[in-house]
Amino acid sequence: MTRKWATVAVLWALLVPATAVPSVAHEIETLRYSWSLGGFFGTLARLFLPGRGDGALTTRAALDDNVEVVLDITAPSAARGEFWRYGAAIDREDGRTLRAWSAYRFRGEDKSESSDLEDQSVIDVASGILLLRRERPTKPRNLKIWNDGKLYPVVILPRGRVVRQIHGKPYTTEHYAIRARRVRGERVWKGKLDIYLANDERATPVEISLERRMARVRLELDQ
Repeated sequence: MTRKWATVAVLWALLVPATAVPSVAHEIETLRYSWSLGGFFGTLARLFLPGRGDGALTTRAALDDNVEVVLDITAPSAARGEFWRYGAAIDREDGRTLRAWSAYRFRGEDKSESSDLEDQSVIDVASGILLLRRERPTKPRNLKIWNDGKLYPVVILPRGRVVRQIHGKPYTTEHYAIRARRVRGERVWKGKLDIYLANDERATPVEISLERRMARVRLELDQ
């Protein structure tokens, strides 16, 4: 594999990785972010690929009266309309993730995956963020994460209070980490997801970090 396509594969593995929320209050909201590419392979990839861009976390009412949560990551400097997207449909009554999807457009190639979900213990990246905002768990919790059409056992780990610098401004946050959980006979998730929720009424996610294969996308809330 050439160095060019190796870096493309690294970025794709990172950006296309993936609820059980009792009730949904954040039903009309769009949060704007700036993202940067980091980690060892992420730093290497920036020699060939966009290393920064914009992001948006949108929560909205769906046409079927459920709720949709979508995380968009875009690279406007690429001038090709490139994007990566994670989305989930959530049951308004019991907070269950009904469907999850991911999509991307990169260097002229389009790909998307979508699955209907029946297990109440399944989250994806987008619905997992909403779960943490609603529940703010204080103890580890075992779940499964939907990633590009496959399911992986994971655990939510509350990491406690921490101060994060977001665009140079300090925020007191609660840190939650989602990590792989090893279960015999099941796939092992290679990713990491870290969420930092502000200490405010809406538990605003001021930082979202997605990592796979030593590459990391860090999204910081815009002011």
